[in-house]
Amino acid sequence: MSMVKGINPGRLKHKVTIMRYQNTEDALGNTVNVLSPLKSVWAEVRPKRGDEQLEYYKITNSQSYKITIRYTDVTTKDVIVYKGRQFQIVAIANPLEDNYILELLCTEFIDHAVKEAEPAAGEDNKDPVESGGDG
Repeated sequence: MSMVKGINPGRLKHKVTIMRYQNTEDALGNTVNVLSPLKSVWAEVRPKRGDEQLEYYKITNSQSYKITIRYTDVTTKDVIVYKGRQFQIVAIANPLEDNYILELLCTEFIDHAVKEAEPAAGEDNKDPVESGGDG
């Protein structure tokens, strides 16, 4: 009996975006690092465990995930975005060294998000200002 290499494609039902830091110039001509979309791939997103710790009198919340994707050029410096949430890649496993799938061990910090690239010019993302009445 031969071993079939692969993964059930039905497990890869979540569309995630791989973001990579790239050097760009800001309005003043300074070089800054911002997250830019690299590619979108299908993935399986599975929660592993949650942690809550007290660090210098500040409670930090984090959740660990295992994200399985098809083999691609992802590194631990990249960030995974799924449904507006950001996952920092902690480790990358290549099961059986077959270059077929990758298991990304990621952490989502509930209280922290990395700034992404600014929206295109002309888009207004200001919050509405509440005006107080004289009641």
